[in-house]
Amino acid sequence: MPQSSGEPQSTESEAEPSNGEKPDEASDKPVPEGEEPGAQKSAAKPEDWWRPTQPAPDWAKPSASPAATEVDPPKESGAADVYFCGRTILFSLNRALQAIAKEKLTGSLRAFWDQEPIDLLARDGEIVFVTTRDPDLYCSETPTVLANVDVVIVDRGRDQQRETGAPFFLTLAREESIDRQPAMELMQNYGQRLFSQLWVAPRVWIMFEKNADLLSDAADVSGAPNVDDWALETLRLVQNLDQHVSFDPTSIPAYTKDGFERVQKLKLTSDEAQFASQFNGVRSVQQIAKNLRLDLKSARLTLFRFLALEIVECWPASTATKPERKSALQRLIRVGR
Repeated sequence: MPQSSGEPQSTESEAEPSNGEKPDEASDKPVPEGEEPGAQKSAAKPEDWWRPTQPAPDWAKPSASPAATEVDPPKESGAADVYFCGRTILFSLNRALQAIAKEKLTGSLRAFWDQEPIDLLARDGEIVFVTTRDPDLYCSETPTVLANVDVVIVDRGRDQQRETGAPFFLTLAREESIDRQPAMELMQNYGQRLFSQLWVAPRVWIMFEKNADLLSDAADVSGAPNVDDWALETLRLVQNLDQHVSFDPTSIPAYTKDGFERVQKLKLTSDEAQFASQFNGVRSVQQIAKNLRLDLKSARLTLFRFLALEIVECWPASTATKPERKSALQRLIRVGR
């Protein structure tokens, strides 16, 4: 797994609730897409546990035409039980992950973008792994653990990933070509790397299909119980923000309705905890960076993690300059002078 800077720690004693907190009016409850099918699907065979990827539909490709945003996603199968779907500009990745966790969903979250679709498998609200049918997109390099494995065996595992979607690390572990523990770590690492690209992708359509059969061949893989911590780990892998990700150094971060409660439960690094402790509904991003002696690029990356998780939202600076709120100790010192 990728190592984050600093030791994870709680922000319960550092973060303070914001007086500038704004109610988050958008509902976290996903809207079901139709009725659940009455007929039960037959158990999938191991080699058929993943349906073949269909050719990318028109709405999955970038388009300069505004009308493309109005196209409804086609159903891949008449029997598919789609629980929610939509573009991430309207239904964010965070809300999708929160829905999976809160509703304890089992199935696949499929993300369509300008490359091969990415699939996140969940079981009872826990994230099992992330994969794609393009093994080169999944892992284009050769990890050290594969150095002593026959190239033919590795290529066979990659070919199986193209056919079934099963991560080739998992296939190699089941064949005992590599040890299981490093295989599970690599599968989590490369799955999170893959998913991290979706946070900054400009056009993504997501669709969650409830289907327990998709997990029939993943019973030996444990899931990540905390979705917020898992998502934060993927956000730490984002090192460059594209131009389409807006950033205003004068904007003021403020906690969302449940942001302050959620941030106290996150396993933050020391740098992230210090950054979160600066949110008070008055300080601008620029002021926070100055207080912590950060350059704006580092401040932007850290802020993006909290924004993507919808823990904070940024509000434009007021036309009138507001004095920064002073602590009780600072006020007493001033009165004593």
